[in-house]
Amino acid sequence: MQEKYSIFKSARGERKFREVYEQSLKLWAVPYESRLVNTTYGKTHVLVSGPENGEPMILLHGMTFNSTMWVQNISALSQRYRTFCIDTMGDYGRSVVKEPLKTRQDCNKWLSEVMDSLGLEQAIYVGHSMGGWLSLNLALTSPERVVKLVLLAPIASIIRLPIVFMLKVYPVMLRPTRERILRLWKWFLARGSRLHPWIEEMVVQGWMNCTPQLRVVPHVFKKHELSSLKPKTLFLVGDEEVVYNASRAIKRALRLLPGVKAEGIPKASHCFVAEQPELVNQKILRFLDKGE
Repeated sequence: MQEKYSIFKSARGERKFREVYEQSLKLWAVPYESRLVNTTYGKTHVLVSGPENGEPMILLHGMTFNSTMWVQNISALSQRYRTFCIDTMGDYGRSVVKEPLKTRQDCNKWLSEVMDSLGLEQAIYVGHSMGGWLSLNLALTSPERVVKLVLLAPIASIIRLPIVFMLKVYPVMLRPTRERILRLWKWFLARGSRLHPWIEEMVVQGWMNCTPQLRVVPHVFKKHELSSLKPKTLFLVGDEEVVYNASRAIKRALRLLPGVKAEGIPKASHCFVAEQPELVNQKILRFLDKGE
């Protein structure tokens, strides 16, 4: 019998999804450990890499994806850091939902419980898109748990989503076909860019076989909250971003987030983590090492 909050539409779809997830992990260029940790909201899947004595870094992926999105970043980031790539509860990953995340408070409690289960008091947070929203949400309410913050094209957060985003995404979620999914993800990429074939297949299988059980709607945080942000923060956005205006987002980040370093990534759009991985890795590591 299908679980009450299973993300999978069918047993066959689950098998296909898990098969592609495992195939995608063949691209993982460093040794890793796959863990399931218990929380109030269910079992959270985590991929752990890097030296055991390395400073902890938590990576949170974008919406309708999972930790395999970091395959082109994990080698560089795991050289010195102990990386924990988390499959967001209720999204298209290997976490098992017992109770959906419905509020900001749920998100913070869930992440805090994951950290406690992993034995982490603090960590660097690196979040892409929805993962950026989750990371910023935690940093605003529990700053003692976030050492430094890296926001990679965070969805909503500081700038409202345009109606075109909804018009592009929701029709495909309602009637997903391979052709429609790939057309949508082409829109998410800069001109001439393409995802690695296995990551592209991960996207297709997720959208075809999963129904999200993540009930939190990302929103723009209030100005007084953003102005209270304590962790040192890097904000990156692709110059060809389609989810919102890149230059406007950078200006708002510089105006609203105390001491933030904000800049664009050339020849890249919303998926710049995969489009320009070497440049993104360099900027993250430079910021963590020198604050530049």
